[in-house]
Amino acid sequence: MLFNVGVKEALKDRDYDCFALHDVDLIAENQRNLYHCPDKARHLSALIHRFKRTTSWRPYYSNFGGASIVRRDHFEKINGFSNLFWGWGGEDDDISLRLSKYQIPRERVNETLGAYTMLMNHHTRAPGNKDAMSLLRSGPTRYGRDGLNTTKYNVTEKIRDKLYTRVRVKLFRSDP
Repeated sequence: MLFNVGVKEALKDRDYDCFALHDVDLIAENQRNLYHCPDKARHLSALIHRFKRTTSWRPYYSNFGGASIVRRDHFEKINGFSNLFWGWGGEDDDISLRLSKYQIPRERVNETLGAYTMLMNHHTRAPGNKDAMSLLRSGPTRYGRDGLNTTKYNVTEKIRDKLYTRVRVKLFRSDP
């Protein structure tokens, strides 16, 4: 849901044609992993080092989370992210399924280029999404009415800096 908010708020400022969808706890290790907009949706985080590099995680084939680049027309065609995923888990799989359903071509960079470090392990503290599997199963019936076009929020604070804009929002749950 926050990615939908970010896209909507960014489009209020400028007519962007591409979006980097990026977890805040990931840092790219290779500066050659370019954040530019290709024709295909691109999964950038092909390898994630965690716990001070004592473990690594390789996303399964269909995963599209962590760090990705998506063209605006593709993001709008799939109706962005679902607004029904609260807590940790499932939203990355849902957007992957949306990309497949709408036949958006995608690619993943190789592990050398797409290596990232996770700054902290917030996933062990974040509540898991107990409804993730049922939401994934019912997803295709909701794609047109659950996403970017139904994101509900109020902006409570907007701070512009030279390098970023921080937007604080109050989110409102959507009905399934």
